Amino acid sequence: MTTSISTSTIVAQAFRYMEASPIASFDDASEQAQAAAEQYPNALRLCLEAADWSFASVLVHLPEALLTLGVIADPDLPYAYAPPGDAVRLHEVGDFNTAWRLDRDFLRADDPAPLRLRYTSLDLNEAQMPATFRDAVALRLACLLGARWLTTQSKMQDLESRAQLQLKTAMRQDARTASQQRYDDLAQPDDWVSEATR
Repeated sequence: MTTSISTSTIVAQAFRYMEASPIASFDDASEQAQAAAEQYPNALRLCLEAADWSFASVLVHLPEALLTLGVIADPDLPYAYAPPGDAVRLHEVGDFNTAWRLDRDFLRADDPAPLRLRYTSLDLNEAQMPATFRDAVALRLACLLGARWLTTQSKMQDLESRAQLQLKTAMRQDARTASQQRYDDLAQPDDWVSEATR
């Protein structure tokens, strides 16, 4: 995590959503600070995994990796690659015809290097995030922390509803950051039903 908890606006906002005083910094000895430090990366990852965010999208070409001792080659997917350490979710691997599988240690594919890869990166700071997304993370963090400090079920349900709604709002806003034509070599859907359900 590149954002310091002591300067995190997301964490401060999460405590406000819980109607609690924000912590001074993640270095506090308080239970709240320790819980925030523990759950902030989880809340961020949950939100990043939810969609293909433009501000976190990274495009790279991967070199082929050497298999480690005890790991065997897959004859169906003979090329092995080390997935980027900051990858949260893969979106495009190779071209439209590339067969691939993500194993525990390797990304295996039937295309030789360099392998084109587009993915969502975890390596970003809060200044790179749109305001709608920061608010979605704050609400998700409030939900994670609220299980410990909120006393009423109705408040928890309210936070959960707001978190889901805010994440959808952030997705709608981010969806306007690309042209309408496809850029991932996939075929255009034949009808609006296909588009609406993909």
